[in-house]
Amino acid sequence: MNPSTRKAFLLTHNRLRSRLARGNEPNGNFGMAPTAANMLKMKYDCNAEASAMAAARTCSQRLSPPETRPGYKENFITIHKTYLNLPQTARHASERWWRQLSQYGANRQMRFTQAMRTEKTRIIRNWGKMAWHNNARLGCAIARCSGFSYVVCHYAPGGNYIGENFYTIGAPCGMCPNRCDQTTMLCESP
Repeated sequence: MNPSTRKAFLLTHNRLRSRLARGNEPNGNFGMAPTAANMLKMKYDCNAEASAMAAARTCSQRLSPPETRPGYKENFITIHKTYLNLPQTARHASERWWRQLSQYGANRQMRFTQAMRTEKTRIIRNWGKMAWHNNARLGCAIARCSGFSYVVCHYAPGGNYIGENFYTIGAPCGMCPNRCDQTTMLCESP
């Protein structure tokens, strides 16, 4: 990975999280997603990247075994647009995962449910890991495989816990543990 690709992943994730925190993201058939009071601003984590790279290099097109990535939840996607450079691939993958919210919606309470965990067609789990309020660490990797790019991102502490909210609904930055970045309306990570 190179600095411009890392930056593309991080800026795209935080830009999308900022839009969500401000209430500017469509939530499927539920209208606009409510504002987030406790959405953390992500930081790039090279340990998470190393873990993601180990998964990406397999070109397996499936989740890596949890025991190979302790402490991380994982998103993966196959991108067949091999003409994209690495930063473009990073943005494209992130935006594809994020699109799950507008396509399928979560619910008005923004709560992760058992049905969301087991759903096979209307999947929003990838979006959920990107949007989980306290996922403060992000590391991603792109492997060039035979005819496609395999993109993997690892998130910590994780997210998508049944019965828990993706985030607390409320005024942006209303429940920040530290400071609020007034530009993004994301909470600074502790």
